[in-house]
Amino acid sequence: MKKLFCIFTINLILLLMLMMVLEICLYYHHKKSYPEIAYIIKKFNYKDILSMYKLRPVEGINYSKSPLIVFGCSYAYGQGLNIEQTFGYKLSAMTKRPVYNYSLPGKGLQNTLYMLQNNMTDPNIKNPEYIIYIFMYDQIRRLYSTVCFHDFTGYPVYKMGNDGLMHLKQDYYPIYKQFYTYYFFNNIFYIYVYSHFMKKHSKLICAYFNTINAEIKKKYPDTNFVILMYDANSNNFGLNFSSIDKSIKIINTKDLSDISLSKEEYHLKKDDFHPNEKAWDVLLPPLIKTLNL
Repeated sequence: MKKLFCIFTINLILLLMLMMVLEICLYYHHKKSYPEIAYIIKKFNYKDILSMYKLRPVEGINYSKSPLIVFGCSYAYGQGLNIEQTFGYKLSAMTKRPVYNYSLPGKGLQNTLYMLQNNMTDPNIKNPEYIIYIFMYDQIRRLYSTVCFHDFTGYPVYKMGNDGLMHLKQDYYPIYKQFYTYYFFNNIFYIYVYSHFMKKHSKLICAYFNTINAEIKKKYPDTNFVILMYDANSNNFGLNFSSIDKSIKIINTKDLSDISLSKEEYHLKKDDFHPNEKAWDVLLPPLIKTLNL
């Protein structure tokens, strides 16, 4: 018995040492890859943190038509693009409407919901005709794990309740979630295991869309909510939208054009799948026609 205990203790020590080495390696990888992320934030206010992110400027502010609002991640933000190449700029120029872009790189549905619930849009926006959310596949993973290991400052946490999604107000982040090793294995688990649970993902994503739509109706009763599925792989990502509110309009990019967005000519650069200017030049005209803008 004593021998077994010694073997167990030695193996446990070796495992902890291995995890320490992994933690140190991931720390330096993260520090090199994401220098803008704060490493140790023991107490935070998400609204204050979100307000530090730089938004795209309002486009077409002097146009008189009803405005449009855009939410999403780096795809909608236009990561790597000049302003005149972005979705928001082109949408404004083509429709002659003001466009307010509240998209943030690396973020997703949680951020959009939080911004609407906490009145973080411009109070001067009057009666937008549409709020357009650009959804891409990796936003599914972001509901469970951050985009870059340790960016817990940028992700408000919601959970399913009897009355829909509820925001979990956390002044302090759990100790175990302050380790890079946790996010490393969480991402590995998602890629190889969790990605197969599309029924669970569908239910959660529909809850987000429905809750966002309800917040929109509170703030802008006559505004229509549109979800643009940026689909570079398979139709609707394998998600089931049967429980989504019927007032929400879902448009798949495959319905707008026959082009394959998986082709490199529509990417920002090689091995970077962000849409480039050419992708938006192809998709925007049929989207504008579909929405009668």
